[in-house]
Amino acid sequence: VLGLTSSRGIKTIKEYAIGNRNFSTATIAATIVATWIGGGFFCTLIPESYSNGLHFIWVTLLGDILCLSLIALFFAPRMAEFLGKISIASAMGDLYGQRVQIVTAISGFIGISGLIAMQFKIAGMMFEYALGLPSMYGILLAGVIVTSYSALGGIKSVTFTDVIQFLTFAVVMPTLAYFLLQSLDNIRAITYTINNNPIFDYRKVFDFSEPQSLYHLFIFFFFAIPGFSVATFQRVAMAKNTIQVTKSFLIAAIVCFIIGAIICCIGVLVLAINPNLPSQDVIKYLVSDYAVVGLKGIILAGVMAMVMSTVDSYINATAVIIVHDFCKPLKIKFIKNELFSARIVSYLIGFSSIILSLYGSDSGFLQLFILANSFYMPIVSVPFLMALLGFRSTEKSVLLGMATGLLIVLLWKVLDIKAVNSIVVGMIANLIVLMSSHYLLKQPGGWIGIKDNSELIRIRKKRKRKLQQFWSDVKSLNIIDICKNNYPRGEGLISVVGFFVMISVFSSTHTLAKEYQSHYAKLLDVLYPITLFSSALLVSYPLWLQQWKEKKLVGILWNFVALAVLVCFSFLIVLISEFSEIQLMVFMVNIMVISSLSKWKISLFNILFGVTIVTFCYEYYQPLVIAEFSFFSSQFKIIY
Repeated sequence: VLGLTSSRGIKTIKEYAIGNRNFSTATIAATIVATWIGGGFFCTLIPESYSNGLHFIWVTLLGDILCLSLIALFFAPRMAEFLGKISIASAMGDLYGQRVQIVTAISGFIGISGLIAMQFKIAGMMFEYALGLPSMYGILLAGVIVTSYSALGGIKSVTFTDVIQFLTFAVVMPTLAYFLLQSLDNIRAITYTINNNPIFDYRKVFDFSEPQSLYHLFIFFFFAIPGFSVATFQRVAMAKNTIQVTKSFLIAAIVCFIIGAIICCIGVLVLAINPNLPSQDVIKYLVSDYAVVGLKGIILAGVMAMVMSTVDSYINATAVIIVHDFCKPLKIKFIKNELFSARIVSYLIGFSSIILSLYGSDSGFLQLFILANSFYMPIVSVPFLMALLGFRSTEKSVLLGMATGLLIVLLWKVLDIKAVNSIVVGMIANLIVLMSSHYLLKQPGGWIGIKDNSELIRIRKKRKRKLQQFWSDVKSLNIIDICKNNYPRGEGLISVVGFFVMISVFSSTHTLAKEYQSHYAKLLDVLYPITLFSSALLVSYPLWLQQWKEKKLVGILWNFVALAVLVCFSFLIVLISEFSEIQLMVFMVNIMVISSLSKWKISLFNILFGVTIVTFCYEYYQPLVIAEFSFFSSQFKIIY
């Protein structure tokens, strides 16, 4: 309903594709995340994290954040000339000619059709697991609803509904993780799984002589390389300027990393709860067997939001490239109005994808995702990325490279090579042929740079100024001066802070259980008087000599007390007491006081440095070892 109500006022194919380019940064970031995180994200990350552990977790988390960050920081400043373009096929046509435009449109359509069908299949599967209904009902319901508002409303409906769907699954996924965590009796089940299961052994995971590690390394390259799918390019083209593109993709990178980490954690939690499941049954166990009524509905709502937020973007972008970049160059006019044609094609795409999902293959979702992208990235992504880097060639060289990429992909399928996926190899082959044919055939162009480099020049100048300022600050760094400029102002306030430090030390030490006091007596007998002496110096500040006050020695004392007493000593007592509630409360109050009275950068450094150094010393100081105390389980509490 919300998608259909936001569909009015569209008059041209350009408005249908990218709107009026008046979207806010938050809206574009939300629709990037909603498109990026589809139903396949949920149905791939959980089983893969369950069966492959760290092998897959580092690949997906690092690959996704690297890909989105590269687009934001490296490629976005080079894309000013492409803002406002209807599609990536149109951009490729402007760069390399009409035949390249048509090939790009065909390649984009093939890849996206497979992804849409995969999403509908996931919708059907979730309906079957959650409600016990045949999967056909889920496929038809999701397909008809998404196709309807995507076809009629274009990018406006897609963007508006994406925001709602993003909010839905952003709430549902942490909720599901919370329920799973609550079902565990204690945290030791997770630590036992991570410590003893070989799929979490980092030495094996990063030993790329192992076939499994090598396979996942190439999956990482596939995730990390920006492919600029038709939907991703559309998110760039609908922005106001390259600055908005950068901000939107950076926000999306952080949010996708967090949601991806939560979903991977769900896979690990399922492994800790039931380690004997086949990987293909993990989702069924989670939704059908494990979840109670209510939680099933929550999971269904979240995954359906993921499915719909991805499919609507794909349908919209694909309809545009078929009508504008395939039919128009070939002068295929089955309806004169291009906008109406795009809407008809959207319905055709939706209904054909429904049929594909009803009768398609039941292969693993990760393999289906790789297969769909193998008909796009090795063909289209290479010449487009090279254009962004400043290398422009001719139609002949680009078509030769595209043909090579496609041949490699087909060869990989015929030879049934599974150790390494075809995408990275196909992209390398495309690049080699593109570059070699350009110079061997003496084609015009080469490293001529990008067309509109004004934004790139501005960013480089700004980066250079920041780097110069950074080196200047490093050279002139004086810790004494920093301390003298960072302390509470006012004699009375400093005395009050001294009293607070004294109360904090008393509270930490004298509420410590007797067994810990006696066990750590040698350590406390040294540290306790030092902390009290430091607090007494702060209390007596109004009585200091005037020359001491003029030299701002209190700044040095305050920063020492903040780090050594309020952070290090207090957190040491927390560790000694094995995270006793009263000790943890005192430490949290200390953190709030430091944050209130110091500059935030110095406060953050003090807290992180103090906690890290105390944790390190505590772990390796042998006399502090207590029987049956698992330090690894405490790391969860330290992070908290």
